[in-house]
Amino acid sequence: MTKYAFKRQESWRLKRVKPAWRRARGGTSRIRLEASGWPRTPNIGFKGHGSTRGLHPSGLEERRVSQERDLQGLDAKKHIVRLSHQLGEKKRLALVDKIRRLNVKVANPGTLEASEPTQRAGGEEGEAMEGKLSETLDSESNLAPTHKAAEESATESETSVIEEEDKS
Repeated sequence: MTKYAFKRQESWRLKRVKPAWRRARGGTSRIRLEASGWPRTPNIGFKGHGSTRGLHPSGLEERRVSQERDLQGLDAKKHIVRLSHQLGEKKRLALVDKIRRLNVKVANPGTLEASEPTQRAGGEEGEAMEGKLSETLDSESNLAPTHKAAEESATESETSVIEEEDKS
């Protein structure tokens, strides 16, 4: 069963009213009075099933990981890991590598690749890690194929327009 999306009264009509649910309090509000043809209001009947409530959509129990010691007691069949947003790149890479060795799924791996840190000519590991994220974000391989196709078609159309102008 999918979750019911409760919308705030008049959010579909007024742009300034956001769709996030707020209880209808008006004296003549049709939503508050539960008139037919108007959206439903949240009540206890919409509560999810107890066995699946609070689980990740994959059906696994989420565990937040911010340190290496948080990995103790994880079971790949029962748990899915969500990495803390406070982690820096260096610790995140190390944790992702250890999590993959445990064969546990990661809910938010990011764009980082867990690999051995490469060393630059300067030699320090920290320097090698510094530009890794920016390199992965800047590379063209991360662009969606639709963006690449749009860019190619745009350049083709620009060149055809220029060629037509040159002919005339």
